[in-house]
Amino acid sequence: MELELRRASLSDIDLLAEMNKQLIEDEGSMNSMSIDELKNRMSTWIGTSYLADLIIARQETVGYALYSFKQNQYDTNIKEVYLRQYFIVRKFRKLGFGLQGINLLKEQRFNDVDSIEIDVLESNTIGKQFWIKAGFKPSYTSMKMKV
Repeated sequence: MELELRRASLSDIDLLAEMNKQLIEDEGSMNSMSIDELKNRMSTWIGTSYLADLIIARQETVGYALYSFKQNQYDTNIKEVYLRQYFIVRKFRKLGFGLQGINLLKEQRFNDVDSIEIDVLESNTIGKQFWIKAGFKPSYTSMKMKV
């Protein structure tokens, strides 16, 4: 099925916040923000440093991507993109939309970047499997200690 990207705007905040809430649940995040808090955060992000795209199939939203462009901290000639959130709606999973969406982003939005950076929770084994299948490789390990 053919996918397309549509730039999200502030009029899409309710939909983005709902999908963000599902993403938080699915990845097992400790984030306990309410829908209203997620709406406010998403509005701030889209109004400042982030871009969002809705992933559309047959005029139905199947997911979204939230990202920002940046320069590499060690070499300013290297352009990177931080893909902060990427989500495929539950009923559309296992249909190939996830990988198709990443490829579409690479072709249409990230075609002039040198690398894409993501964060994946260590406990999110399904997410890690998806990202490895998409071609991502671990680049560092972040660790925490509760005191």
